[in-house]
Amino acid sequence: MSIALQPQFAPVAAVSNEDVDVALRTAALRVGFWLGWASVAVVTGALVFDGSVRDRWLVLALTAVVAAGDLVAMRVPWRDWLATRRGRILLDVWSGGLLLFVATLVVAGGSNFALLLFLAVPFIAVVQVGWRRRVWLAVSGATCIVVAALLPLAPGATAMRLALVGAAVAAALVLVGAVRREATAHRRAAVEAELERALARESNHRIKNDLQTAADLLLLARPHGAVGQPFDETAARIRSIAIVHQLLAERPDGVDAGELVRTIAEAAPVPVTVQAEPLPLDAASAQKLGIVANELITNAFQHGATPISVRLTGGPVAHLEVEDSGTGPTETDGLGLDLVRRLVEKGLDGRFVLSSPDRTGTHADVVFPIART
Repeated sequence: MSIALQPQFAPVAAVSNEDVDVALRTAALRVGFWLGWASVAVVTGALVFDGSVRDRWLVLALTAVVAAGDLVAMRVPWRDWLATRRGRILLDVWSGGLLLFVATLVVAGGSNFALLLFLAVPFIAVVQVGWRRRVWLAVSGATCIVVAALLPLAPGATAMRLALVGAAVAAALVLVGAVRREATAHRRAAVEAELERALARESNHRIKNDLQTAADLLLLARPHGAVGQPFDETAARIRSIAIVHQLLAERPDGVDAGELVRTIAEAAPVPVTVQAEPLPLDAASAQKLGIVANELITNAFQHGATPISVRLTGGPVAHLEVEDSGTGPTETDGLGLDLVRRLVEKGLDGRFVLSSPDRTGTHADVVFPIART
């Protein structure tokens, strides 16, 4: 039985700080959409319930413009555009429009709207990067100073507000820096884990091919006649291990014992009925179980008779049962059964029983605790 399997190795993309920045800034922009709607709701509520708002129609017009701009911004594919010149320019327009809106709102509507600076300036500091962030922080600082100069507030209150805005910006930048480092570390760990899985898939693929080649070379040297049977049996054992590595190449974190048993049974020269539950096993246990299943199925069709059935069940312990319809066990101490006993008792910490119920057929029962992946 030859098992063809294409190489599973594929190059793994490296961790990109730019990708992390784009993801964080995109998330910040999504938050900005909802902060924009919250600001629109606050301003609208002030217009409805606060009769002291100056220039009500101007404030209402500004709020309508901001609502329309927020709707447009929500439709922009920022994740794709942020790394492009078009996206950077559009973000600059948004940042300038946001500062202009808040500054005009404070001057036209009153000092109560100055609280919006605590949202607008840290938001701009987060979504902008590099020299653009420095430019926009300078523009934001100048805007705050101009707005503070136009408001009828005491110098102490003005200085306190400016200091609080600066503190809010600093806190936002520190938080974003921590989140960026954490996201980069998680992404790097994910990339390294994917690389390890890719290398494991490639390694198992190569091992499977090497084992298959060894089995084929062994059969090339097989003598004719009955004296060649040990070559067949040894090649089948090697192939049972190759099947394990085939399955590991497809799923590096473990082997489904049910699929393993079905694949081995399909290689038998006679029909074998298989009922197997999904049963995850680690690689070492799967290799031992594969050899055991191969030996018992081989023993069934060589020394028994069809029909042959295999049943694998899980639970706190696993049961592998192989039955044939012959006249009972004709061999109890051969090399194959001795190998089964050793693997089951020493390798799987289980027990192996060979019996002949009602003196018809052979029933092989393997019970072992499950070493899960």
